Amino acid sequence: MTHLLASLRRRLPGWLNTRTGLSTGVRLLLATGALLTVLLSSVSLYLMFYRLYVPTLLHQSPVYLQYPPAEGSGLNTTAVVSFVGTQDYRFLSTSQAYMVSMRFQVPLSEENRGLGSFMVGIELCTAQGKVVQASWRPALLPYRSPVVRLARTLLKLPFLVVGLADETEELQVDLVDGLYDRHFSPVTHARVSLSKPLQTYAVEMLIRARFTGLRYWMYYWRVPTAVVFVAAGVVWQVVFTAVAWSVLETYAGRAKAGREGMVAVEGPKAPSASASASPVRSASQRRRMRRRARRSTSRSASASSRSNDVSDDNSGLRRVPAL
Repeated sequence: MTHLLASLRRRLPGWLNTRTGLSTGVRLLLATGALLTVLLSSVSLYLMFYRLYVPTLLHQSPVYLQYPPAEGSGLNTTAVVSFVGTQDYRFLSTSQAYMVSMRFQVPLSEENRGLGSFMVGIELCTAQGKVVQASWRPALLPYRSPVVRLARTLLKLPFLVVGLADETEELQVDLVDGLYDRHFSPVTHARVSLSKPLQTYAVEMLIRARFTGLRYWMYYWRVPTAVVFVAAGVVWQVVFTAVAWSVLETYAGRAKAGREGMVAVEGPKAPSASASASPVRSASQRRRMRRRARRSTSRSASASSRSNDVSDDNSGLRRVPAL
């Protein structure tokens, strides 16, 4: 067993083989753990801040148009778009500007080409039906001459035949620019109207956030911004910990010095009531002790005198001559 431990010790690196090296290794391990903890906490704080500060960039909702029962009835093509469903909650940020637009996917039919310009209207409403903002915008399908349409059709003809392409056109109409959601009147749904019955394949409403300032950098430049914020968080935590530690050490040193100074100024403590009463109680004891001492002294004196008499008698007996 001893040989095994010795061989294991020889195989250890130098910085773990000595007492100083072991201390250095432990310190390095503790410093690495502390740095990782600070780094993870900074990353978590940045993710929480990003989640709370940067809203969703794009909200998409399908629009199902309701056409009038007959042409010439004087009714417009309408639709109601709900953003929150049956629930009543806020889905837009109150401190963020939004752009509201509609995207139409329409067929290149003769009816749509013959519509000309038409109006697209929108009313943004609260859950109680109050209109927060309304807007009307003109729209027109892009014009292409017959020659251009024929050339485009010929170019896409193989794909049209096999079904990889279709004769559709995408039209996007910007309706509201700079929408701010109100704190006490959040937008929950919208009412859409078309002045003419446009033939469509699909219609979609888009609410897009227009990021500026810090939100722009945090969203479009995510990695550099994250690195800067995490590094700043690490530096701030390290500096705060160092300052707090120095303040605590200073306070503890001053408190200790103050206690030592108070002890030096006060000097020895005053005797307590029991200690002050002890001399009063010991006076009678001292008198008794004196009496006992006198008695013992007198007894010892009498005993010494008796011993002297006995010694004298013995000496007298020695001096008597023998007959």
